[in-house]
Amino acid sequence: MTMKHVKIFIAVCDTGSMTAAARKLFMAQPAVSFAIAEMEDYYGQKLFDRISNRLFITEAGKHFLSYARQVSALFDEMENEIKNWDSVGTLKVGSSVTIGTYFLPHLIQEFKSSHPGVCLQVTIDNTPSLEELLLENHLDIALIEGLPSNKSIVFQKFYSDSLVFVCPPDHPFAGQIIEKSQLNHQDFLMKEKNSSERKLLEEFFQLEKISVNVVWESPSSHSLLNAAASGLGLAALSPKLCRQPLEKGSISSFRVENTQLEWAFHILHHQNKFLTNRMMDFIEMCAEWKWDPQ
Repeated sequence: MTMKHVKIFIAVCDTGSMTAAARKLFMAQPAVSFAIAEMEDYYGQKLFDRISNRLFITEAGKHFLSYARQVSALFDEMENEIKNWDSVGTLKVGSSVTIGTYFLPHLIQEFKSSHPGVCLQVTIDNTPSLEELLLENHLDIALIEGLPSNKSIVFQKFYSDSLVFVCPPDHPFAGQIIEKSQLNHQDFLMKEKNSSERKLLEEFFQLEKISVNVVWESPSSHSLLNAAASGLGLAALSPKLCRQPLEKGSISSFRVENTQLEWAFHILHHQNKFLTNRMMDFIEMCAEWKWDPQ
């Protein structure tokens, strides 16, 4: 028994004859009659009485019709949803803490406005955890700072900038250009271990043989900015995240001679992941997004 049989049966009931049902379904009348005969044989029940060249639905037929309409409606709903899955499905997005705090809400809002039927599920976590979720197919896409460590994960850069060094406004470095050696033994406010900013700074310090005192660790850039404003040490963060505190004068920036620390965002997915249209739309939106946190 197939869905075609069910739809033929419903058409016969709605039109009242095999001939009219055949016209409605663009089929030959013998094919309709044969389908009804197959159904009656399959269920061992007469679905129609044939009296004076007219069809009269039987009690068994009426009972079957109530199920047939429900099954047909559910099948049509399934067909519509699967065929339009890109516009009505679920998109599972992961994000690092910084991106999730400052950037992702604006991006999600814009994506939802252009894809109102898509259900978005967002997970904020550290990079190793996001990679694991991608590998286990619990996420479709993840946004991180820096690069992934697993070779099964492919990535694409969608934003880059240079970290800016910041300090308390009354610090001797405020507004100055300093030599690299002057960073030696300074108190530093750092992102959590394995974060892209932390790795970038540590590689720089190691290359230049600079030793600093890590006095504050946090996954939150906002926490580091507040700590810098309170006079607790130096930090190197995204210039866009520092913009408002710098404009307000709660922190100051300084430059280190011949030093530029590039900071990049990447969008990740598993190398074997089939990218649906909605996933590709999201990736494209990331690439075109004007990162300007307020």
